[in-house]
Amino acid sequence: MDFELTSRQRDLVDRTRDYAVRVVRPAVARLEQLASAEEFPFDLMREGTALGLKALPLPPELGGIGADMVTQCLVAEELAAGDVSVAYFFRHYWRFARLVPRLPAPIRDLVVRGIAEDERFVPASAGTEPAAGSDNALPYDAPGHGAMLRARPDGGDWVLDGHKAMITNGPIASLYFVLARTDPAAGIRRGATMFAVPAATPGVATGPLYAKLGQRGSPQSDVWFTGCRVGGDHAMTAIGDGYAAAERGLIAANITNGAMCLGIARSAYEAALDWSLDRVQGGVPIHRHQLVAHDLGRMRILLDAARSFLLRAAWEYSHAPSFDPELSWGVRVYTAEVAIEVTQKALFLFGGRGIMAGCPAEKLARDALTMTHGNGTSALMTLRVGEHQAEQRLAGRQAAGQAALAAGS
Repeated sequence: MDFELTSRQRDLVDRTRDYAVRVVRPAVARLEQLASAEEFPFDLMREGTALGLKALPLPPELGGIGADMVTQCLVAEELAAGDVSVAYFFRHYWRFARLVPRLPAPIRDLVVRGIAEDERFVPASAGTEPAAGSDNALPYDAPGHGAMLRARPDGGDWVLDGHKAMITNGPIASLYFVLARTDPAAGIRRGATMFAVPAATPGVATGPLYAKLGQRGSPQSDVWFTGCRVGGDHAMTAIGDGYAAAERGLIAANITNGAMCLGIARSAYEAALDWSLDRVQGGVPIHRHQLVAHDLGRMRILLDAARSFLLRAAWEYSHAPSFDPELSWGVRVYTAEVAIEVTQKALFLFGGRGIMAGCPAEKLARDALTMTHGNGTSALMTLRVGEHQAEQRLAGRQAAGQAALAAGS
């Protein structure tokens, strides 16, 4: 593994950081007050779009630079250090980047043209349902469980009926990537298919924005599909392969979520460090007090450890011959925990000001707490790591036993 940045990566990081500091960070109050889809600040995203951030991982022939996961994480960290909602906005375009070249031509052209020509073209991934969150992610693979929004064939078309919940970009989306049950008699691993559904399709309706603890500039809403008819070419995967495609997207998203956690934590650490140099108590700047210095040291150690874990996972995702998805679950869990601890320590170092609206630590602490829920809860992902380790150990024992039997025969 070589983590030395290329000149192209350094230039992209520098330009993204400049955009985040100069454009995004001054607009935090505006993002925090987002109350309706009509208020979404597309103008704030314009410069980031001009930098090529929407198309980042797409191949050059589709308008991107074929950015590997390390590059995506570097960009996501810088954006989240400005505001995590803006990071989510751009990262959502990357979520299905690996799938875009294989999409049916009409949908592929719609996505590529939308990214290149329409600043209001926004994708949304619609998997979660009111009764299917963890059952999708674990999954509980049985008929009647997991995503049950129904897609039934009808004269060469597909008709979708059902309700998706808490969908990121739901109220501003132009195109939904919908996980739908095409075989309700099968479990979700074999019974679901992914469809591309334009938001303008008759039968699509969205609810109001959710009011959230953090990530307030990233709009979420419920989405209903009622008798929603799309062409047969709107199936994004082979029939029954929707869960596998969604899982691949989530594995990638977990890693970039880790980068966003790191951006939140870094921003909190830097704010606390600057405050500790300027704030005087007991006759000295507070960084001179041992307890404060200890907390600053702890924050820095956590950041360095999280960055190493993140870069390893990102590098292996793009470059290792056999990537273990356990890395994506683990890095998402660990970086979220680091973001929470670092922002909490920053909150304390600001004293009474820390809990006041307008203090950077207050906002970052709220954002950090939301990061334990992205793409599934931290508890669920930790469970998956434990199960995966047990399965690997058991497989190793079985292989060793078979080898011993073969040697003795």
